[in-house]
Amino acid sequence: MNFAEFSIRNQVFSVIVILLSLLGGWSAYQDMSRLEDPEFTIRTALVITQYPGASPLEVAEEVSDPLEQALQQLQEVDVVKSVSSAGTSEITVDIKYDFSPTKSDLQLIWGKLRNKIKDIEVTLPPGAYPPTVVDDFGDVFGLYYFITGDDYTPAELRRYAKQLKSELLQVDGVAKVSLGGELKEAIFVEISRNNAAALGVSVNNIYNILSQQNRVLSAGDVRVGEQRIVIDPSGAIDSVVAIQNLLVSSTPDGKIVYLKDIAHVWRGYQTPAEKLHRYNGQMAIALGISNVLGGNIVKIGEAVNAKIADAESRRPLGIELHEFYHQGKTVAASVDNFVVNVLAALAIVIATLLIFMGLKSALVIGGILLLTIFATLATMDLAAIPMHRISLGALIIALGMMVDNAIVVTEGILVGVQRGRDKLEIAKEIVTQTKWPLLGGTLVGCIAFAPIGFAPGSTAEFTGHLFWVVLIALLYSWLFAVTLTPLFCFWLFKPKAESSGKESSDNAFYRNYKKLMHSLLHWRWVSVGVVVAALVLSLWGFQFVKSGFFPPSTTPQLVVDYWLPQGTDISRTHQDIEQIETFVGQLEGVNAVQSSTGGGGLRYMLIYGPESHNSAYGQLLVRVDDYRMIDGLMPQIEGFIDNNLPNAQAKVWQFVLGPGGGSKIEAVFKGANPAELHRLAEEAKAIMVKDGRAKAIKDNWRQPVSVIEPIYSETKARRAGVSREDLATALQTNFSGQQVGQYREADDLIPIISRAPANERMGITDIKDIQVASSATGKTVPIAQVTEGFRTVWRDGMLRRENRVWTIKAQSDPYPGEMASELHSRIRPAIEAIPLPDGYTMEWEGEYGDALESNDNLASTLPLGFMAMVIVVFVLFGTVRQPIVIWLVVPLALIGVVFGLVITQMPLEFMGILGLLSLSGLLIKNAIVLVDQFDLEIKSGKPRYDAVVDAAVSRVRPVMMGSLTTILGVIPLFFDAFFQSMAVVLVFGLTFATLLTLLIVPILYAIFFKIKAEETEHARA
Repeated sequence: MNFAEFSIRNQVFSVIVILLSLLGGWSAYQDMSRLEDPEFTIRTALVITQYPGASPLEVAEEVSDPLEQALQQLQEVDVVKSVSSAGTSEITVDIKYDFSPTKSDLQLIWGKLRNKIKDIEVTLPPGAYPPTVVDDFGDVFGLYYFITGDDYTPAELRRYAKQLKSELLQVDGVAKVSLGGELKEAIFVEISRNNAAALGVSVNNIYNILSQQNRVLSAGDVRVGEQRIVIDPSGAIDSVVAIQNLLVSSTPDGKIVYLKDIAHVWRGYQTPAEKLHRYNGQMAIALGISNVLGGNIVKIGEAVNAKIADAESRRPLGIELHEFYHQGKTVAASVDNFVVNVLAALAIVIATLLIFMGLKSALVIGGILLLTIFATLATMDLAAIPMHRISLGALIIALGMMVDNAIVVTEGILVGVQRGRDKLEIAKEIVTQTKWPLLGGTLVGCIAFAPIGFAPGSTAEFTGHLFWVVLIALLYSWLFAVTLTPLFCFWLFKPKAESSGKESSDNAFYRNYKKLMHSLLHWRWVSVGVVVAALVLSLWGFQFVKSGFFPPSTTPQLVVDYWLPQGTDISRTHQDIEQIETFVGQLEGVNAVQSSTGGGGLRYMLIYGPESHNSAYGQLLVRVDDYRMIDGLMPQIEGFIDNNLPNAQAKVWQFVLGPGGGSKIEAVFKGANPAELHRLAEEAKAIMVKDGRAKAIKDNWRQPVSVIEPIYSETKARRAGVSREDLATALQTNFSGQQVGQYREADDLIPIISRAPANERMGITDIKDIQVASSATGKTVPIAQVTEGFRTVWRDGMLRRENRVWTIKAQSDPYPGEMASELHSRIRPAIEAIPLPDGYTMEWEGEYGDALESNDNLASTLPLGFMAMVIVVFVLFGTVRQPIVIWLVVPLALIGVVFGLVITQMPLEFMGILGLLSLSGLLIKNAIVLVDQFDLEIKSGKPRYDAVVDAAVSRVRPVMMGSLTTILGVIPLFFDAFFQSMAVVLVFGLTFATLLTLLIVPILYAIFFKIKAEETEHARA
């Protein structure tokens, strides 16, 4: 009993399968996870180590280098990058994809990394703090808010933010709540050395008292009767007043000296601030919420909304919570929009079937199509494939392909019924004839997408669900085509049903097609020559095709990155950011402006990478009413900055729909000497400037910074009993303050900072008058007695290495309206011609490097994919010549693809390359249907020439309908920026290639099998 007979004879079982598919699909649609874009794992961790007082070079050699050596011993580590700046080492560790395909695998690697860092910690120099491993660097806070309140202090805003954070963590599905931009408080103890000296109080003794008084200490416990009672002494510092009233000494005459007698003790904020946030012109605290892995962000977002509404009554009057980005709402709108596209594509396909196949055939094929979609959704839910841009786009791409199998079976049964055949018998016969060729074609169509499903790397990971959704959908389309399609035909087709003129094989279209085939077969070599010439012409025309990576995002946001010279104080940077913020906020179409000074914000989108801490850096995230306004706003903002802030460098840009980030153009130089690398980078930047169409030209080492060096005299200092540490302590206490203890308040640890009173604090011009206290003698001496003077030197503010090799990047971006590939192609020859000293290398990163890496990852799986397709075709036919005929059709796709990309001026992006791969599968599938019919006709005893012509005529409608439904079904993707390149490739490539396939495959078959025009029924007679 074959598939068709089983489904027809067991109709109750078949109906159960239909109902289960419909119910399962609908249930999955209601409950499955929803995302705007697919998740891809950020396989990056940060290792941050503080080494106070060390220069960037000392940090690089004494901290970064030993940590890098240890990290490179882990086989899972791919790239180790370090940034060494004054007092801080920041190492970025990238993990190889092969060792971390899933997030659970990655967590195991983070454990190994922490152990390795722990082992090397003991070898770090004295004064270096224990390294901190940040392995949640890739967490995405998809719900992003800002808390403001004009009449509230930063501390009051922070207290409310922490209260709200505590409540939001109670929401089911919320994984983490993070705050950003809080001003850190401190207790300042400004000790007057004159008062301390007059009262004979030792400053170091005060420091010891402050550091010890608030420690948590165990006083043991005691048994009392049958109970054991804990002993807990009082006396811990619980207020600023308590600190002021600390007993620090007593005079010989018995007078008690309190800290307030010699110091001004007050509570304030640490300066300089690390990071500052503003929202629409108000000082703000950022609040980001991340969801648990695999959670439905739409439902979690609704739950968070409910919690915020519930907490509103507990919010102090005047404090406002502003929603900047709500992934749940964005995803809901995005999914709804894509569902509309799916429905539009579905309507287009069904309308096409109605026009060309008739009502009943359209009902059969349309019903199978709906079942396939519902079954696909149910399986996606079971396989934990969320609903997002890629999976829904894959459904649209697969729509047309889903009907191919059903069209072939429906067409065969319809023709048999029209000829008076029994419905059951013709259904059995058609399914028996077509099931394996259709399965082979379906497998080839699936395998065409397989390279993206199995390729390594974040880009392939981002688009990988495309393959799995197409695979699920096409396999269901084959299964339902050979089981439920015959059943639907059995229900709807009437015996000896009259066919319309459109369905007759004797109409004008078929007669003209047959005449054309006779002419082409007669002039077969001329026909082949014309097609080859068209292919050669398309290969020549490929030089006019633009190249790209991923298109700009449709998120209605733009970004302003702003840099002042390296080393600029954060307060100066903040002034400029406020000025830009005021201008941008007044532009038409702008509805929200969020600024960050001193670093980036929280990672609220997967494609947003926050900038590391840098006091000279600021950023604006600008939300607009419509993303189409961005192109007009960017030059206005750039023009304002250029005209009003000439000492700065800015880059105004928008997000891209996919992995990437950073500068579009990056020329990377590596070598042993930082000075030589600077020279090479300057040459590369000069070439970028000369081009005239590059902007935001810079290098990632930034500018050198000035450093004041008191020249320590060991001879003088030894004579005065002053150590180098005493000198550093005196300078720190005078200018920035020295932490001498901690004040505990609830779950906060607030530092206690000692510094000189304002009236005793020296400016830089009076540095020579600073008094240095000897830790050995307790006496103070002027700084001039322990130094040989002062000098100002210039040095690199940050030193960068990659895999322990000094690395510098010359960076730039193209002007709006120009592709990065166009700028790169112009400057590439000159930059690559820069002479490199022995041992130095140059390579490209940026968009070109990302695209090259992604294409290489894709190419790594292509041979296996093509091999699998070849094997399927050879196994299907069991011969050599038929597969060769089929594979010769594949290059024909380039003719339409090049034509389409050139006339539309659409770049061939990464998704377009995937479209090219899928085209090969579609063409092979069409060719299989044709070649299999040639073989069937010849095996039936028909003369070979007649068999080729008649088989081509009998298969022209299924092949054209399959291609037409795919082409028309993809049309909604023309309006989606992410899929535009793929849509152009599929529509133009499949249109041209299908027409050529219907004409050239019969010719190639006739040539390879040496079929002559004389082999006809007419010649026999």
